[in-house]
Amino acid sequence: MEAKNIKSLNSAVYVMRHFVELSATLLPIYEKMTRNEPHSVHSEDDKKRIDVVYETYNVNPRTSEFLLGSNIVALIKDTYNELKNRSKSNEKIAQEQLEAFQEEYAKLKQDWYITLMN
Repeated sequence: MEAKNIKSLNSAVYVMRHFVELSATLLPIYEKMTRNEPHSVHSEDDKKRIDVVYETYNVNPRTSEFLLGSNIVALIKDTYNELKNRSKSNEKIAQEQLEAFQEEYAKLKQDWYITLMN
């Protein structure tokens, strides 16, 4: 593989990791915002900002399978959609989806740590 291809691949992995780490922060916040509770104007603005992140980030979920060896992007998309369309009838699914994302993220973090240590 040529050096420029390796550099491009490394850049893609870096961007993907950044998106995953951003999601690890944003999705739990979004989960709290989407509960059936009264919201302040400030939290509604924050919710809209998070919506923009996920509605404009169009990446094929297979990309993370190739770059990271994980279906994490599919989990992120599914989690976001469940939380966005949250209702009493899908509450359990939304929570399970968030937990699945967090478990996969924990595995990836461990893999990244091991890679960094080598």
